[in-house]
Amino acid sequence: MSKEYVSLFEIFGPVMIGPSSSHTAGIGRISFLAGKIYGSVPQKAVVSFYGSLASTWKGHSSGDAAVAGLLGIPPEDERLFRGRAVLKELQAQGKGFPIEIRAVPELPPLWHPNTAVIELIGFPPVPGGRKTAHNLRIRGSSIGGGSIRIDEINGYRVNLSGELEAMLVLHHDEIGVIAIVSHILAAEGINIAGTSSHRKEKGDEALLVVEIDGSLPQSAVDLIQALPPIYQVIRFPSLGGL
Repeated sequence: MSKEYVSLFEIFGPVMIGPSSSHTAGIGRISFLAGKIYGSVPQKAVVSFYGSLASTWKGHSSGDAAVAGLLGIPPEDERLFRGRAVLKELQAQGKGFPIEIRAVPELPPLWHPNTAVIELIGFPPVPGGRKTAHNLRIRGSSIGGGSIRIDEINGYRVNLSGELEAMLVLHHDEIGVIAIVSHILAAEGINIAGTSSHRKEKGDEALLVVEIDGSLPQSAVDLIQALPPIYQVIRFPSLGGL
């Protein structure tokens, strides 16, 4: 469960590298998780800062932190503050990908005042080719002290802190899916820490979020992905395990 309040130890202690704004570390964590969930190199990325972050992101180096995270630089790495410079170096070598940063002062109702939306856009389908479209949109909040909360993934409301590893199961909404997924995890010796289910309409597409203790083995992912009602299984890594 995410934390709305943090201790002084977390603000000034090892949860952040220093000197740093807590929102620099928080944005670095959100974008790092987004890159890990995406799992490949996108065609482009768009980072949008909403609310308070729309006016403070430059002063907090949140833009560099977002770029660094998307490039796979861990939040505790000193290169967190050199994200855009590192990207230029990679692009000079023919690597990397374009990352656009936007400031959106208007904050939608009920969104946290320090919200960032990360959009990773994949390559469009090529006739006869191997590349397929692969897009990811994550909305996250920097809630203080470097702590974060992931509020939305591809249009589905979630509540993930990155403290535990999780599995996101996109599936057809039908009877028995949650029970079967739980049975597979139990058979693999995996303890479920928490679950939540979200759907668009009855009998339509749905998302099952399962937080677990420990690490999710690939064997469990493969078994669940092979189930007929399952569209996609996405691994949500733990920040503590990276």
